[in-house]
Amino acid sequence: MKKSDRSYFFGKKGERLLFQEWGALDQPVILLVHGFPGCAEHGRLLGSTPLRDSFRLIAMDRPGYGKSDRQRRLTPMKFARQLESLLNEKKIQNFSILSVSGGAPYAMALAFQMKERVQKITSVAGVAPLTLQNFRYMNSQQKKAWVLRNFVPNPVLEFALNRIWASGLEKIDQLLFTESDSFSTPDQKVFGHPDVGPILSETVKMSLQQGPGGILQDMKTYSRSWGFPLAEVKCPVTLWHGSADDVVHFKFAQDMQKKLPHARLNFMSNEGHYSLPMNCRDAIIEDLLSSMRS
Repeated sequence: MKKSDRSYFFGKKGERLLFQEWGALDQPVILLVHGFPGCAEHGRLLGSTPLRDSFRLIAMDRPGYGKSDRQRRLTPMKFARQLESLLNEKKIQNFSILSVSGGAPYAMALAFQMKERVQKITSVAGVAPLTLQNFRYMNSQQKKAWVLRNFVPNPVLEFALNRIWASGLEKIDQLLFTESDSFSTPDQKVFGHPDVGPILSETVKMSLQQGPGGILQDMKTYSRSWGFPLAEVKCPVTLWHGSADDVVHFKFAQDMQKKLPHARLNFMSNEGHYSLPMNCRDAIIEDLLSSMRS
């Protein structure tokens, strides 16, 4: 999976999404929904799994990231309807979803929109709807982003972030994201890995290549209602979370488990936000594929 087997755009002008695919067309479909920030290239990180011939992977640049158009009025439900159109065109009836971190609202919207077609969701280190109760579990960068999104007028915020972006991606990193040298020990090992670390750094740059539009959209999504009741997500959901995750607190996973009617939580000791999907990758994929074989 070093390169995608197929790459294409889907959607009308102003709503185009870039998709990448790996694997045989006759295999079970896994839809990869990347996090904050991210892009379809994250699919390459699944390339060395021994299970790679057992599924067809479809990944996208979410709106505003990578090469996908920014959509100023995007909501998780609008995203879900766009993906439904693609899957209809490709005649894909049943599929499962692998979402990572900030991709959770969009993955859950897909399951709500296509109740009869989503076989399972696996959410790795996923966020939960923001409530007053779990606001206290956000880290300092997340609280800063929430304050910016909710108290700074949108034109001012966009102007400021575009100025920061123009001065270098590392400036946005310093403003909004936890610095890698302050990550948990398991995550620092991932960034120090000679193969994985460069891919993670490269994909962050790729995801932000057209500016901070994707970041702005996600900040809006995370600070508001997702637009649908999680109690209506009827498919099985496996939540994976690490005890050493200092990016998305494990309390968010516990909150999601309570809100989803058919959720199971796999709490992994001594795994961080980035180490969990790497070290438990094969177990995560196997768990997802098990529901697709039955």
